[in-house]
Amino acid sequence: MRLVYSLITYLLAPLLPLYLLKRGKKNPAYLHNWNERFGINLKNSYSKPIIWLHSVSVGETRAMQKLVELISRKLPDYQILITTMTPTGRQTAQVLYPQAIIHYIPYDIGFCVRKFYNNFKPKFGIIMETEIWPNLIHFAERYKLPLYLVNARLSNRSYNGYNRFKKLLLPILNQFTGILCQDDSSKNNFFKLGYGGNLKTIGNTKFDLVYDSANDIKIKELEQLFDDRKIITFASTRDGEEEILLNNIDLDQDVIYLFIPRHPERFIELENLLIKNNITYCKRSENKRIDSETKIMIGDSMGEMLAYYALSYFVIIGGSFKEFGGQNPIEAIYMNKPVIFGSSMFNFADVAKNSINTGCAIQINSLSELKILINNLIEDNDKYNNLKVYCSKFIDEYCGASEKIFNIIFENVSCETFNGVV
Repeated sequence: MRLVYSLITYLLAPLLPLYLLKRGKKNPAYLHNWNERFGINLKNSYSKPIIWLHSVSVGETRAMQKLVELISRKLPDYQILITTMTPTGRQTAQVLYPQAIIHYIPYDIGFCVRKFYNNFKPKFGIIMETEIWPNLIHFAERYKLPLYLVNARLSNRSYNGYNRFKKLLLPILNQFTGILCQDDSSKNNFFKLGYGGNLKTIGNTKFDLVYDSANDIKIKELEQLFDDRKIITFASTRDGEEEILLNNIDLDQDVIYLFIPRHPERFIELENLLIKNNITYCKRSENKRIDSETKIMIGDSMGEMLAYYALSYFVIIGGSFKEFGGQNPIEAIYMNKPVIFGSSMFNFADVAKNSINTGCAIQINSLSELKILINNLIEDNDKYNNLKVYCSKFIDEYCGASEKIFNIIFENVSCETFNGVV
């Protein structure tokens, strides 16, 4: 069946430039570095053998920080290659990993994937979370590349979908050298699908954040833009959420509401929504101090999420108020901020459950609860502090996955073995 899939990808290949042109109208970054996506004119001037890590976008790229640090420190005779799918992921990788080669992942078309492997000849491959690309995985085995799926998650909803195509999917999954899962639920779902390789529950590398002192500079820059009002942050909001959230908050409260859409191309959508509703707003990109009449700031910048969290009073997690499955609340909690999320957190079910049980998060089942809860937390210091005190406990309890992953994958590797032994 992979041959049928490959034929389909070949037939669709001529449409991909049109797709990039369409995406480029909203985000011009899609118009750059096309050659990498098609495996054309690739350059590899590095003499060191390569360890390759792939992350789809920003969150996954940030989540590999500790793992990349461990590889850089413990295996200095290897060169790190990081691939991403999105421009924002690529930009994040360029900022966080100046020591690495940064590259787009090739499209999952046979000739593109082969050119990628022929050029870089990686010795190890690590794919973050659940990226299943049949040709990428198939040719890894063909090139005898140990390939691991780490931070792997498979929700019950995703399992039900995958299970319908079990006979097609299982041969692909079984080409992974190992699948290292975030939680037991994901491990059990991979097991039920029939994966027969090295399957373990390791934890989530997103708990192993590496705090860069450059964030302190960003925090100071942002502080100059705000007055002394509390900042309530809506992080990674998705399509259609801003409107329903605006209808369920108290704009008369003496606070600043900071909205940060998940995708940069939606900044303009939020701006148009605020104009339509005659709501006074400002934008981070304007770099001007907020005036006392302005209630809302649009966080239209990249690479400042931790700084936004640092200045927030508490954080409301987007993607959880419509059926998107939520977004990752760990970074906000890492910055010692209590979090609120809606009922749709199926993509982060274990993190949501554990943060609630620890005491640093609140889940609401109806948007009608949001306004009352926000106002209560603003006005009730005891209730707020009771949440905040458990943030560090939550992070401490679940950190350490990156080191476990490193030890499993590179157990028998040393910096002296790179001359062809591995």
